[in-house]
Amino acid sequence: MPTEAVTETVEVENAENRADAAMGIVKTNMLWSAGAGVLPIPLVEFVAITAVQVKLIKELSEHYDTPFRKDLAKSSVIALLSSLGSVTIGKVLATSSLRAIPVIGPLIAVLSLPAISAGVSYAVGRVFISHYEMGGTLLDFDPDAVKDYFKSMFDEGVKKAAKQGAGSKAKPANA
Repeated sequence: MPTEAVTETVEVENAENRADAAMGIVKTNMLWSAGAGVLPIPLVEFVAITAVQVKLIKELSEHYDTPFRKDLAKSSVIALLSSLGSVTIGKVLATSSLRAIPVIGPLIAVLSLPAISAGVSYAVGRVFISHYEMGGTLLDFDPDAVKDYFKSMFDEGVKKAAKQGAGSKAKPANA
């Protein structure tokens, strides 16, 4: 049955193209998150970063033709972020608070928060791409079931963003 083999090959290629295009959405939102991470007012950047994550989920939902609800997206982001644990969240809050220290504080924050913010976008994007690729929706998304994967993607995303920041600004972040 050569027709079945051709159909299966086309379906696999379409799925790969769809996932590649989804990673393009993630990369764009990593840049938006990094930009939100340099906002000069402590804690305001967290509101902006959360808004970027909701935007990312909306764009991925549209890409996968999956219904989007802002309230579910926002609660999913908050649940995923809380899975990072109090130590990681404490480090991020402490780094953000350093902006209050004249001269050196804002410099430290500007050097670290964009990578952390981009890492969050990377992790949220990878989690939702995986979820949508398996036929999931926002209604059946379970943050507890993916918290370990989210943590590992966050660590990977921070490394990619930091490497990108140290390298050429013209190149997109590698996925």
